[in-house]
Amino acid sequence: MYAKMIEDMQANMKSMFDAKSYETAMKPMTDLFEINKATVESLVEQQTALVKELVEGAMEQAKALSSEKDMAAVVESQKSYLQGLQARLIESAKTSQETLVKSRDEATNVVKGAIESVTKH
Repeated sequence: MYAKMIEDMQANMKSMFDAKSYETAMKPMTDLFEINKATVESLVEQQTALVKELVEGAMEQAKALSSEKDMAAVVESQKSYLQGLQARLIESAKTSQETLVKSRDEATNVVKGAIESVTKH
């Protein structure tokens, strides 16, 4: 869907401008697309690593719980596991937020640059 939309937009822009003007006009859009692409890729990598870690942790916890004989030890093991899980989820949320803030700042700079460029002409 986006590929077709971008192709149509590029065709319209090319018909309105010469090649150099077209490249100049499309630069902010291209930059925003690249920022968005990098952000999505980074978030996918982060979430994939998190899910893998959560599954592995759950399997290890299940193994640990199955070997416990005492109910107090089971409760203590589960408490420790959940505290570690909470810390990991908070860390993951912070990392995702940092990625989004970085992308927002980059996109803001691109838009500001485009606006400044347009107002100069």
